[in-house]
Amino acid sequence: MAQKGIQTKNKILDAAKKLFMQKGFIAVTMSDLCDTTGLSRGGLYRHFSSTKDVFIALLTSDKDNWEDETQKAIEAGFPAIKMLSYYFEQAYAGILEGEGRLSLAIYEYERSEQDEDGFLAKRYSYAIDMMERLLQYGQSRGEFDDFDTRAEAEHLVIFIDGLKTASAAIPLPPETIKQQLDNLLNKLERKQ
Repeated sequence: MAQKGIQTKNKILDAAKKLFMQKGFIAVTMSDLCDTTGLSRGGLYRHFSSTKDVFIALLTSDKDNWEDETQKAIEAGFPAIKMLSYYFEQAYAGILEGEGRLSLAIYEYERSEQDEDGFLAKRYSYAIDMMERLLQYGQSRGEFDDFDTRAEAEHLVIFIDGLKTASAAIPLPPETIKQQLDNLLNKLERKQ
Protein backbone atom coordinates (compact mmCIF):
# COMPACT_ATOMS: atom_id res chain seq x y z
CA MET A 1 0.00 0.00 0.00
CA ALA A 2 2.85 2.37 0.83
CA GLN A 3 4.34 1.80 -2.64
CA LYS A 4 1.04 2.75 -4.28
CA GLY A 5 0.94 5.93 -2.18
CA ILE A 6 4.46 6.84 -3.31
CA GLN A 7 3.51 6.21 -6.93
CA THR A 8 0.42 8.39 -6.58
CA LYS A 9 2.41 11.16 -4.95
CA ASN A 10 5.00 11.03 -7.76
CA LYS A 11 2.17 11.12 -10.32
CA ILE A 12 0.82 14.26 -8.66
CA LEU A 13 4.27 15.90 -8.59
CA ASP A 14 4.91 15.09 -12.28
CA ALA A 15 1.56 16.57 -13.26
CA ALA A 16 2.09 19.57 -10.99
CA LYS A 17 5.47 20.35 -12.53
CA LYS A 18 3.89 20.55 -15.97
CA LEU A 19 1.01 22.67 -14.70
CA PHE A 20 3.27 25.10 -12.82
CA MET A 21 5.42 25.41 -15.94
CA GLN A 22 2.35 26.13 -18.07
CA LYS A 23 0.34 28.34 -15.74
CA GLY A 24 2.69 29.66 -13.08
CA PHE A 25 2.18 29.21 -9.36
CA ILE A 26 -0.88 31.36 -8.68
CA ALA A 27 -3.10 30.07 -11.49
CA VAL A 28 -2.79 26.36 -10.64
CA THR A 29 -5.66 25.01 -8.55
CA MET A 30 -6.31 21.75 -6.78
CA SER A 31 -9.07 21.18 -9.36
CA ASP A 32 -6.46 21.47 -12.12
CA LEU A 33 -4.43 18.78 -10.39
CA CYS A 34 -7.48 16.54 -10.03
CA ASP A 35 -8.29 16.98 -13.73
CA THR A 36 -4.72 16.31 -14.84
CA THR A 37 -4.07 13.30 -12.62
CA GLY A 38 -7.56 11.80 -12.75
CA LEU A 39 -7.67 11.73 -8.96
CA SER A 40 -10.72 12.62 -6.94
CA ARG A 41 -10.49 15.61 -4.60
CA GLY A 42 -10.28 13.18 -1.67
CA GLY A 43 -7.51 11.25 -3.39
CA LEU A 44 -5.53 14.42 -3.98
CA TYR A 45 -6.14 15.84 -0.51
CA ARG A 46 -4.96 12.55 0.99
CA HIS A 47 -1.47 13.57 -0.17
CA PHE A 48 -1.53 17.38 -0.24
CA SER A 49 -3.67 20.03 1.42
CA SER A 50 -2.95 22.89 -1.02
CA THR A 51 -1.14 23.86 -4.18
CA LYS A 52 1.49 25.45 -1.93
CA ASP A 53 2.13 22.04 -0.33
CA VAL A 54 2.40 20.47 -3.78
CA PHE A 55 4.81 23.18 -4.97
CA ILE A 56 7.06 22.84 -1.93
CA ALA A 57 7.05 19.04 -2.26
CA LEU A 58 8.01 19.37 -5.94
CA LEU A 59 10.96 21.65 -5.16
CA THR A 60 12.00 19.50 -2.20
CA SER A 61 11.90 16.38 -4.34
CA ASP A 62 14.25 17.97 -6.89
CA LYS A 63 16.64 18.96 -4.08
CA ASP A 64 16.54 15.49 -2.51
CA ASN A 65 17.17 13.79 -5.85
CA TRP A 66 20.21 16.00 -6.49
CA GLU A 67 21.55 15.29 -3.01
CA ASP A 68 21.09 11.52 -3.38
CA GLU A 69 22.70 11.42 -6.83
CA THR A 70 25.64 13.57 -5.71
CA GLN A 71 26.25 11.56 -2.54
CA LYS A 72 26.17 8.23 -4.39
CA ALA A 73 28.51 9.52 -7.08
CA ILE A 74 31.00 10.85 -4.51
CA GLU A 75 30.91 7.58 -2.55
CA ALA A 76 31.55 5.68 -5.80
CA GLY A 77 34.54 7.93 -6.56
CA PHE A 78 32.97 9.27 -9.72
CA PRO A 79 34.98 12.14 -11.29
CA ALA A 80 33.74 15.55 -10.15
CA ILE A 81 34.15 17.03 -13.63
CA LYS A 82 31.78 14.36 -14.98
CA MET A 83 29.30 15.08 -12.17
CA LEU A 84 29.37 18.80 -12.90
CA SER A 85 29.09 18.13 -16.62
CA TYR A 86 26.04 15.93 -15.96
CA TYR A 87 24.49 18.67 -13.79
CA PHE A 88 25.00 21.18 -16.63
CA GLU A 89 23.55 18.72 -19.16
CA GLN A 90 20.48 18.35 -16.95
CA ALA A 91 20.16 22.13 -16.70
CA TYR A 92 20.49 22.41 -20.49
CA ALA A 93 17.85 19.73 -21.11
CA GLY A 94 15.55 21.36 -18.57
CA ILE A 95 15.91 24.74 -20.24
CA LEU A 96 15.07 23.23 -23.63
CA GLU A 97 12.02 21.55 -22.07
CA GLY A 98 10.79 24.87 -20.71
CA GLU A 99 11.81 24.50 -17.08
CA GLY A 100 12.70 28.18 -17.09
CA ARG A 101 8.98 28.74 -16.70
CA LEU A 102 9.21 26.80 -13.44
CA SER A 103 11.78 29.38 -12.30
CA LEU A 104 9.21 32.06 -13.04
CA ALA A 105 6.68 30.12 -10.96
CA ILE A 106 9.20 30.06 -8.10
CA TYR A 107 9.45 33.84 -8.18
CA GLU A 108 5.67 34.08 -8.38
CA TYR A 109 5.43 31.81 -5.33
CA GLU A 110 7.85 34.02 -3.41
CA ARG A 111 5.90 37.16 -4.24
CA SER A 112 2.49 35.69 -3.49
CA GLU A 113 3.38 33.78 -0.34
CA GLN A 114 6.07 36.17 0.93
CA ASP A 115 7.94 32.95 1.72
CA GLU A 116 7.21 33.43 5.40
CA ASP A 117 8.95 30.23 6.43
CA GLY A 118 12.09 31.09 4.43
CA PHE A 119 11.73 27.99 2.26
CA LEU A 120 13.27 29.59 -0.84
CA ALA A 121 16.15 31.14 1.12
CA LYS A 122 16.88 27.74 2.65
CA ARG A 123 16.65 26.11 -0.79
CA TYR A 124 19.06 28.66 -2.26
CA SER A 125 21.51 28.19 0.61
CA TYR A 126 21.27 24.44 0.27
CA ALA A 127 21.98 24.61 -3.48
CA ILE A 128 25.11 26.64 -2.80
CA ASP A 129 26.20 24.18 -0.09
CA MET A 130 25.74 21.24 -2.46
CA MET A 131 27.58 22.97 -5.29
CA GLU A 132 30.42 23.93 -2.94
CA ARG A 133 30.67 20.34 -1.76
CA LEU A 134 30.96 19.16 -5.35
CA LEU A 135 33.64 21.77 -6.14
CA GLN A 136 35.62 20.89 -3.00
CA TYR A 137 35.41 17.23 -3.96
CA GLY A 138 36.78 18.09 -7.41
CA GLN A 139 39.60 20.14 -5.93
CA SER A 140 40.53 17.31 -3.55
CA ARG A 141 40.84 15.02 -6.57
CA GLY A 142 42.93 17.55 -8.49
CA GLU A 143 40.28 17.99 -11.18
CA PHE A 144 39.61 21.68 -10.58
CA ASP A 145 41.97 24.62 -10.26
CA ASP A 146 42.37 26.30 -6.89
CA PHE A 147 39.66 28.89 -6.34
CA ASP A 148 37.31 30.02 -3.61
CA THR A 149 34.76 27.19 -3.73
CA ARG A 150 32.09 29.15 -1.84
CA ALA A 151 32.27 32.15 -4.16
CA GLU A 152 32.30 29.92 -7.24
CA ALA A 153 29.38 27.85 -5.93
CA GLU A 154 27.36 31.04 -5.46
CA HIS A 155 28.29 32.17 -8.96
CA LEU A 156 27.26 28.85 -10.53
CA VAL A 157 23.93 28.64 -8.72
CA ILE A 158 23.02 32.25 -9.51
CA PHE A 159 24.21 31.99 -13.11
CA ILE A 160 22.30 28.80 -13.88
CA ASP A 161 19.15 30.07 -12.16
CA GLY A 162 19.46 33.29 -14.16
CA LEU A 163 19.97 31.36 -17.38
CA LYS A 164 16.85 29.27 -16.68
CA THR A 165 14.80 32.35 -15.87
CA ALA A 166 16.08 34.29 -18.89
CA SER A 167 15.27 31.37 -21.16
CA ALA A 168 11.62 31.65 -20.14
CA ALA A 169 11.45 35.27 -21.25
CA ILE A 170 14.04 35.50 -24.04
CA PRO A 171 14.18 33.07 -26.97
CA LEU A 172 17.81 32.04 -26.46
CA PRO A 173 19.16 29.74 -29.18
CA PRO A 174 20.07 26.29 -27.80
CA GLU A 175 23.66 26.69 -28.99
CA THR A 176 24.01 29.89 -26.95
CA ILE A 177 22.78 28.13 -23.82
CA LYS A 178 25.10 25.17 -24.45
CA GLN A 179 28.05 27.48 -25.07
CA GLN A 180 27.47 29.33 -21.79
CA LEU A 181 27.38 26.08 -19.82
CA ASP A 182 30.47 24.74 -21.63
CA ASN A 183 32.32 27.97 -20.83
CA LEU A 184 31.56 27.50 -17.13
CA LEU A 185 32.84 23.93 -17.17
CA ASN A 186 36.01 24.84 -19.07
CA LYS A 187 36.72 27.68 -16.65
CA LEU A 188 36.67 25.32 -13.66
CA GLU A 189 38.57 22.36 -15.09
CA ARG A 190 42.24 22.14 -14.15
CA LYS A 191 44.46 22.93 -17.09
CA GLN A 192 47.31 20.44 -17.45
